[in-house]
Amino acid sequence: MPYLTYDQHASDSPVDSSLRVEAIVKVFSLFGFLLVLAIFLIVRRVFFPGSVNQVSIKNGIGGIEYKIPYKNTLYENFGFVQDPKIAIPLKTNTGYVDTVFLLDSGAVVSTLPLQAAHDTGVDLARAKRITLQGFSGVPAFAYLDKIMIKIVDSEYEMPATFTESSTTTYILGRKGLFDDFSIYFDHEQRAITISRKNKL
Repeated sequence: MPYLTYDQHASDSPVDSSLRVEAIVKVFSLFGFLLVLAIFLIVRRVFFPGSVNQVSIKNGIGGIEYKIPYKNTLYENFGFVQDPKIAIPLKTNTGYVDTVFLLDSGAVVSTLPLQAAHDTGVDLARAKRITLQGFSGVPAFAYLDKIMIKIVDSEYEMPATFTESSTTTYILGRKGLFDDFSIYFDHEQRAITISRKNKL
């Protein structure tokens, strides 16, 4: 009667041993890479803080600090650009509505489209009609009145103009904002910090 025999030494051949060693090396190299990557990310976060990706509020002894991340805007000729656009609650006829403003340190006064006058309850018949002149040098008519915004939990009234163009960008200018707040544009962290010191 024939018997099947099994060569016990076949599994211990040099080929099998080298494959086993190679597999172990691959596993350790993978874990080693992940370990190095984890250490790198921890070191970068501790010593080289990255960009701000969410709104943060600090209410300390020195006052309120409101940090807002930049917005990515796609421009036709420039690609994605980090814009200092912030969502600020604007008081309207139906309550406060988060509205995206371009925070413009070069603008004297805040500017909004004409529709915003209707939304905020501004009576254009009583508002002062003025002439605005931007960097293009072309004069444009606008109505001067006031808006109410909310920063953290406090309301702030500031002057604003409403242009006759419906395509006007919502702009927060210096008057009424930069007078009372310190504004810091941090391009490295891609964030804007708005802070107001407590008045004694």
